[in-house]
Amino acid sequence: MNVSSSRPHVSRSIIITVSLFMLVVVAFFVPSWLASVSAPSSTSTVAIENHCSLNQQTCQYQGYQATLADPLVQPLHANTLTVITPKPLATDFLLIKLKGVEMNMGEYRLALKQTGEQTYQGELMLPVCTEDSMTWAGSITLGNEAKNHFPIKIRMERR
Repeated sequence: MNVSSSRPHVSRSIIITVSLFMLVVVAFFVPSWLASVSAPSSTSTVAIENHCSLNQQTCQYQGYQATLADPLVQPLHANTLTVITPKPLATDFLLIKLKGVEMNMGEYRLALKQTGEQTYQGELMLPVCTEDSMTWAGSITLGNEAKNHFPIKIRMERR
């Protein structure tokens, strides 16, 4: 009789141990799985060919012009980015949001401050990447219109 009473106890102990293990596994993997399923499409799936490359030219979009002071963008080296608007805007800054295409490095944000009636400037300083080169793609929010975005991309190269 003692054998039968200890047997359910061992089974119950095993069930509790296995259940706790499964709970830990689920708690570890489910959040990352949910994030990948519910996350909006990353910039790597964005058609970056529609984004104007600031390294190669002065970009133009609906009368706006964007340019880099130096076409060579290096990590942790300041590079002045200038946007000229077709008319004065009722805002003191324009917001730039960029994301890495080849690698997820989060979102880089830069506020361009108004330096003239139709001119906005800021110091672009992208973070260091483990790769020798990387493309950042995103947009410049034009004025107070959150739906009006100037699509840009910037190629960063380490030298």
